[in-house]
Order: sequence, then structure tokens, then C-alpha cells
Amino acid sequence: MALLITAECINCGACLPECPNEAIFETRGDAEAKGNHVGDGQGVGNDIYVITHDRCTECVGHFDEPQCAAVCPVDNCCIADPAYPETTDVLLDKARTLNPDKAIDPAKVWSGVRN
Repeated sequence: MALLITAECINCGACLPECPNEAIFETRGDAEAKGNHVGDGQGVGNDIYVITHDRCTECVGHFDEPQCAAVCPVDNCCIADPAYPETTDVLLDKARTLNPDKAIDPAKVWSGVRN
């Protein structure tokens, strides 16, 4: 499943450099201009950062927790997007596809992944 950034986002930018998949964009328009899909209702008005579900692996294979949520100064700003549930195996495959030159560790899975 992808994560999403809620309307509580304060545009601090802490999450942007932390994403191992380059799934976070400053605006919905930026994400869509690069051919990425943003969930309905997310990033409306380009006032909050957005996470594209086609690039988000919830940091599975990279870290033990989603890095956007770990560095965000706002509680519950980066949350699981119920519109895009994916299993650990699907997220690991996506991580490998997006990052063919990086080592993907199947043991790096956080407790919030739905299986």
C-alpha cells in the first residue's frame, strides 16, 4: 500500500530527501508532470506535499519504518493510504523494480504493512 500525506502537512520538506524511491513531490502538479498518479483528493490546490502510490513502497526493503513518517514533525501526517493496499511481496517487487542498483532487504518490513 502506498502512504499518503494528510492535510496537516506544513510543507517543511523534511520528508522529501528521505524517500528511497523518490515518491514524494512538493506539489500534485509536480508529481503529475512527471507521469505519476496521485490519489483522488490528495494535494488539492498544491498546498501539501504528495506521495505517488506507483513509487511508494512504504520503505519496505529499505528501512524498518516509513522514513517520511519517521522524520515528519507532525503526528499522523504520513499515513497508510487505504485506497492502495499491497502485500509485503508486492512492495518488495516494486522496490526491486524501482531500485535495480540498490540492495533490497526482505527483512526490512514495518508492522503497518497489510498482508
